[in-house]
Amino acid sequence: MRDLSDLLEDRAIKKERLIDYGFNQDYVFEKTLSNPNFKAIISYENDTLITKVIDLEMDEDYVLVDVKTPIGKFAAELKIEYESIITDIIEKCTRSNVFKFSQTKRLMDRIEKRYNTELEFLWEKFPKDAIYRNKTNNKWFALLVALDKSKIGLEGEEEIEIAIIKHDNVSNIIDGESILEGYHMNKKYWITLPLDDRISDEKLFELVDNSYNLIS
Repeated sequence: MRDLSDLLEDRAIKKERLIDYGFNQDYVFEKTLSNPNFKAIISYENDTLITKVIDLEMDEDYVLVDVKTPIGKFAAELKIEYESIITDIIEKCTRSNVFKFSQTKRLMDRIEKRYNTELEFLWEKFPKDAIYRNKTNNKWFALLVALDKSKIGLEGEEEIEIAIIKHDNVSNIIDGESILEGYHMNKKYWITLPLDDRISDEKLFELVDNSYNLIS
């Protein structure tokens, strides 16, 4: 049996995706492997995934799939198949958990449900920079970034999360507190929104919707 917490350290499990993937209502997924005497079982428990392979003939866990380098071709091939199932579930049923602020997570949930799009991490050197794009034309409408407050002109050195979005009336909307000029973007067309609840969710969502409409 294996606890996947280490693989999920920077991932958030989406329970609705588990159901779509094939997990039952108790959040358990079972798949018979290419050798029908073995079955992979993956369950969602205590905010993580627990996995194992059962030897059906012996009715016990087949622990060799959890050995780093199993001895023997049979065990090695079974481990590869088992690992591919785990990788596929993580890829399709989780999302990045780099961003920690509660308002950031509420914004992510709304964007992904409303616009059926996913965060994209485009820059290996900047793992805390990500974008949302319109899936019909591939244009960006929001960037999420985690950085030091001082870099956007706010007091303090602690990290803050921001959304950078497009706007059609930048000069009249910036207030220097909850709406700032665009960080690392054309300041004539983009604004920065700190995601530490200084702006209301209602206003935040309205501005993001406007950004989406501007690039559509």
